[in-house]
Amino acid sequence: MAKFILRSPKSDKEFEQYFYFRWQQLREPLKLPRGSEQDDLEDQAFHCMAIMPNQKIIGVGRINHELNNAMRIRYMAVDQTVQSKGVGSAILQKLIEYAKQKHAKTCWLNAREKACTFYLKQGFEIQDKIESDLNIPHFRMEKKI
Repeated sequence: MAKFILRSPKSDKEFEQYFYFRWQQLREPLKLPRGSEQDDLEDQAFHCMAIMPNQKIIGVGRINHELNNAMRIRYMAVDQTVQSKGVGSAILQKLIEYAKQKHAKTCWLNAREKACTFYLKQGFEIQDKIESDLNIPHFRMEKKI
């Protein structure tokens, strides 16, 4: 696999592509409309995307501040054709580095059941099974940093 780079989207066009990728990976398979891949914290969050030399986005993730020195990771997605090749791990590491720079003590997320193994390998622990508005099993996971 060619080398990818990690960075935040820089322009309105890149953010549009970033959000479209998120929708394609996370919401379109659930038959959810465009716009469902965003929330009201986008402007306050740190965004990370993995892109190939040809500028194709192959992975995304976001982190935002929560209460009590915690940060929440959301909207992690990696193109199925490059899963298990280090893209998701690299994005997650970048998000956790950001959390450390902001002096967070924990990172947490709600993982789809099929993603739990990935997060367990990254040092997250399952806290609880949760109800999701997406009607698919999710687990609250946390990592002390």
